[in-house]
Order: sequence, then C-alpha cells, then structure tokens
Amino acid sequence: MKGNCQRRLIPKEKIIPLKRDTKKIDFTKKYKLIYFNWWFELLILPFYLICYALTALCSVYFSLRVTGREHLRILRKQGCIVISNHCHFFDTIFANYTLFPHRLYTSVVQRNFEVPIIRRILRFLRAFPIPKTAPGLKMIIKPVGEALRRGHHVLVMPEGDLCYLSQEIFQFKPGAFYLSYYHQAPVLPIVYVLTKRIKNGTEKNRHRPRIHQVIGAPMYPPPQSPGGTLPQKELDEMMDTAAQWMDDTISFYQAEEAAR
Repeated sequence: MKGNCQRRLIPKEKIIPLKRDTKKIDFTKKYKLIYFNWWFELLILPFYLICYALTALCSVYFSLRVTGREHLRILRKQGCIVISNHCHFFDTIFANYTLFPHRLYTSVVQRNFEVPIIRRILRFLRAFPIPKTAPGLKMIIKPVGEALRRGHHVLVMPEGDLCYLSQEIFQFKPGAFYLSYYHQAPVLPIVYVLTKRIKNGTEKNRHRPRIHQVIGAPMYPPPQSPGGTLPQKELDEMMDTAAQWMDDTISFYQAEEAAR
C-alpha cells in the first residue's frame, strides 16, 4: 500500500487559476458558512430542481454509470463525510445527483467563493468555503457537525484542488478524516473512473469521457479517547486505505473497460 506521504502533491501547473476572485472573504468578521434555515431551502428549491434536471441530462451526455448504490442504504438515516477524487467539473454535481434526496453540503476552496457570480451559484448548491488560513478547519467544525446531526452529508475533496481528467490519486489533506473522528461520523468514499471514447481506433473528444462513479463501503473512525488524544496513526491508516481503494478501483475498472 502506498502511504499518503508517498503520494505526489498536485503539480501547481495543473491547478486551474482564477483571475476574478475579487470578492475577498474576511473570516475575522461574522460569516455564515452553512444555512439551515427553512426560508433558505425554500428560496433555492426552484434553482435546485432545475439543476437536478440539467444534471440528469448531463449524466446521459457523459454516459454516467453508478456502481455501489447498496452502500448508500447503510447510511439512509445517518449523516456522513463523503470524499472523492476531484478530476472533473461535474464530479461534485454528480455526487449531489446520486445522493439525492439526501442533502449534500459541499466544501470548496476559499478562492472559488471569492468569484462574484460563482459564489452565488455555489451558495444555492449548498456549498460552503473552507478558509485557507490555519484555523480554517476549526471554523467549519461546528456547522459541519450540525449538518451531520441533522442526518445530512458533507462532501470534502481530500486532494484539495481539481486536476482535470487526471486519474492519479494525489496526496490527501487530513481534514475530512479529522471531521469524521471529531463527529464520530462514517466516511463514504466515492471514486470517479474516466474512460476514453474510442472510434475507429482513435480517441474521440477527450473532454467528454465516460464517467463511472463507484461508491465504496463506509469507513468508520476510531472511537474518541477519554483523554482527547488524537489517534493520528489510526487516522493516517484510514486515509491511506481510502486513497488506496480509489487507486485500486480506478485500475480495476479501466482494465475492465480496456478488455471489452
């Protein structure tokens, strides 16, 4: 098994830059990370339903295939931390689509929330920013815990950034696993397997891969210790197991596709 520290960080040149992140967020002032208000849900409902219908069409366009739905039934009445690789613009959208009718709150990097129009769209899709400062994780502990207490799911991309069309699993950030431990919530791993469309022996439209979403079995954090000591070794092993499962699953299904 490849340890997390042995995995590469996403190369800087692979990270898509943002040039219009002009609405800077000042987290030293009061900032609402997640809305649970009934009026907010009523406000976003028409927009959300339209997006859901459009996502259904996109699932056909990308030939979306889903494996492992039986693992969702285990968490039917329990909130969890959802993790996945971040390799396509639609991976978070398809997670929302597959996990419906569960509410899914999606964490995104702060700079995405600082783009004027995008921030509104993200907010309407129940996304929230992760502060890029060191105390950022502490700021989201309480609202994430409230979401989980209500039986909702929270999506965290442990690689941190989008690496478009990549099938390499990069080094994980530990935030999702710390949140899992702190709130004693299971982690639901999802991996996206991208396969090329081949016609007459040549690759066809590389920006429209077939997308296969594979849902893994829930992983459970170690119990909290009475002394409050963080079980770093157990959490590292949990993180390594999740990353290795993604690696192995991508290899398995890509080999299966190639053999057809």
